[in-house]
Amino acid sequence: MDDQSPTGTDALIELAVKTGLNLVFGLLHQNLSFERQLGCASSGGSICNDVLQTALDIVMTFEPLSLADKRRLLPLAASSLAEVTSFLRSIVSPQSCANSSGRRLASELMLAIATQRGSLHYLLEWIEMALCAAVTLETESSCDAGVEAEPHPRMITHTTFVAVLSQMKKAMVSHVVMLLVFSKLD
Repeated sequence: MDDQSPTGTDALIELAVKTGLNLVFGLLHQNLSFERQLGCASSGGSICNDVLQTALDIVMTFEPLSLADKRRLLPLAASSLAEVTSFLRSIVSPQSCANSSGRRLASELMLAIATQRGSLHYLLEWIEMALCAAVTLETESSCDAGVEAEPHPRMITHTTFVAVLSQMKKAMVSHVVMLLVFSKLD
């Protein structure tokens, strides 16, 4: 145990958040497995996809770079973001039981979160995930010649791409404005 272990209310909040995330991620994975076993993964009514879409919709409404200031993020928030990212990577993975819509939504959500975090490190994590998924998907589709597969699986939609670029542009403009204001104060 380190010296920074939470106590009292902070410890209870950490317990609730971490076990809650673990429970939700476990239930979503289990739901994906059941859908695959029942053969209804392509019906579009996936609980996992609905949760991912809701999360994506919410993250896309955030002000640009709202998760970028590490000094304002509690350690619990930072570790929760890492767990969410890990979960999203597992959904995008070709070994996942998720359908192509679920993989795309997870990829889009991971990109939106990476953009909000405002660090090249997180964008590079997303690029690595997208490249690994694309290479694996291409390899799998060439091996399964008899199985109809999506010819070019999309990692994100054009709409998400434009929205993320818009968020980056807004963040860049606000940063330039702040620099101009502070330079005039000198």
